[in-house]
Amino acid sequence: NGVAFGQRRVLLVWNRLIMPNGRSIVLERQPGADAEGYAGLEDGVDYHWWDIAKAAALSTLLGVGAELAADDNDRLISAIRGGAQDTINDAGQQIVRRQLNVAPTLTIRPGFPVRVVVTRDLVLEPYGG
Repeated sequence: NGVAFGQRRVLLVWNRLIMPNGRSIVLERQPGADAEGYAGLEDGVDYHWWDIAKAAALSTLLGVGAELAADDNDRLISAIRGGAQDTINDAGQQIVRRQLNVAPTLTIRPGFPVRVVVTRDLVLEPYGG
């Protein structure tokens, strides 16, 4: 279930195969593979780069805005500005960090070719639709 950053393939296992006549075969977690035999399926991947770029831009704008907010040399105003800058900078960093922790979205289109890699002996009855 957990998709790691940089992961491009959906890993899957087969538990049961249901035949058209209603009978089923227990597959006991046989691995799934793509048409070339590689483990898992690779189709669509969204790393959410646009969201990360937006978060980084927002963080930058918050930092620049806090820096330009006041130009007064009064101590109280300088202290308030310094505290506000730190708070705004921390908030911006948290926004970026949260976006970096978003796992990629992996999508497999309907009808995508898939295979079962049989790793143990299966006893099959003659099939007659």
